[in-house]
Amino acid sequence: MDEARDWRWIDIALAIVAAAIVTYGVLILGWSVFVVIALFWFENVVIGVLNLAKIGVSGARVGGAGLIAALALGAFFTVHYGMFTVVHGVFVAMLFGQPELNGSLNGLFSPLGRMLAYLFADRDGWLAAVAIVVLQAAAFIRWSSATRMESFGSDLASLPALMFAPYGRIVILHVTIIASGVLVIALKLPLLGALLLVVLKLAFDIAVTNKPATPRGSARPIRWQRFTIAQEDDATRP
Repeated sequence: MDEARDWRWIDIALAIVAAAIVTYGVLILGWSVFVVIALFWFENVVIGVLNLAKIGVSGARVGGAGLIAALALGAFFTVHYGMFTVVHGVFVAMLFGQPELNGSLNGLFSPLGRMLAYLFADRDGWLAAVAIVVLQAAAFIRWSSATRMESFGSDLASLPALMFAPYGRIVILHVTIIASGVLVIALKLPLLGALLLVVLKLAFDIAVTNKPATPRGSARPIRWQRFTIAQEDDATRP
């Protein structure tokens, strides 16, 4: 219990640092709403890569059968989540990136390449990206720590839940952020709008840290519960 609380405080601290870096970019470097939303889209890419790692770790804990299942589910997740992320990124680039990216944004991968090149064109963009990676890596470590005591059967049962775990987060977050971005552009308040997006994202990250690290549906194994109960009985026995 204390370990989980400690990890959540670390996650919250990292989320605040990441938000502070983006806020610095908005206030000092003049980052636009497009840059802020593009950074949050980049975070979705990082989340997808780390979720693929979760699938692999869960499968490896089981053994040969688990690895086969993890490879199959991982391949499906890569294609499905990858296409979802690509289309989402193109939508972000076309809706918000026209002034910064200049010119037409045709195709699927060309807008993404230009958007990433624009984000990482200077040191400050790289710093924000690193902060995002560290934040999500800490969440991955917390998940690994919280699930390391689960049995083989539980790890195998958690694979389908892991495959769909990121979708709820990115859909809720980005529907809110994109809708806010459209409203901000319509009202022509880019500075306040970009700061509002940072605040919304920070509030979302803090709310996420208060949820259990284990995926829904990956219940604790019965044999581990029995072992724990037996230990408690031994400890309370005179």
